Amino acid sequence: MNLEVKNSREIEDFLKSKGAEVVGFASLEGIRNVPKEYPNSILIGIPIEKEALKTIYTDDQSTYVEAMKSLALKLNDIVLEGEDYIKENMNYNALAMSRERIAKDFEGLASKIPHKTTGTRSGLGWIGRCALLISPTYGAALRLSTILTDMPIKVGTPIDDSLCDDCTDCQDVCPVDAIHEVKWDSRKEREEYFDAEKCFEFIKKEMQRTHGKSLCAKCGLACPYTKEYLGIETDRDLIKEI
Repeated sequence: MNLEVKNSREIEDFLKSKGAEVVGFASLEGIRNVPKEYPNSILIGIPIEKEALKTIYTDDQSTYVEAMKSLALKLNDIVLEGEDYIKENMNYNALAMSRERIAKDFEGLASKIPHKTTGTRSGLGWIGRCALLISPTYGAALRLSTILTDMPIKVGTPIDDSLCDDCTDCQDVCPVDAIHEVKWDSRKEREEYFDAEKCFEFIKKEMQRTHGKSLCAKCGLACPYTKEYLGIETDRDLIKEI
């Protein structure tokens, strides 16, 4: 077993023992804003609970909102523990892209390396029209975080082009037309396929209108891969179940 495989297996086992469901490894060579001392990344993902996702079509999404908050805190703990483990037990450098560091725009770098980018570089998914990472297993239902490191690891094969084909389901349900017809590929800027400002403004208004009980998230639920994760075929099936 070579060093890259050994390291990858060891840290994956550790992260999964702490609650990570998905772990991906990537080289960040050629990616903008990556500190030279951290050429590789480890992506950690946890799927959103199915019952929480189903509340997106109800008047009260507080279960979904709280699930998202809880997962964010859990992921934060996992990546910080992963950083410590890599430094103390494996003797390599590591930097968890924690919530606090991203909020402070750590060195002007960490917050500019989206978890979605480390996901596509790991080969765990691609970016949908809705600008979310789409996993073949979970659709858009993964919450993500990242550790940067100089540790030699067995990296995945990057996905550079959308696998959404002609599907426009997420675009069709967007209430503010923030999703463009253009499909993602790794050469495009986000603005070419997604209007983040429109999306964020709508979410902000929804949070104010519902006193923090509603976000939106309809685009993620509309994805056929998310529906497959939920075990439903159409939105109508889900609404009928609710």
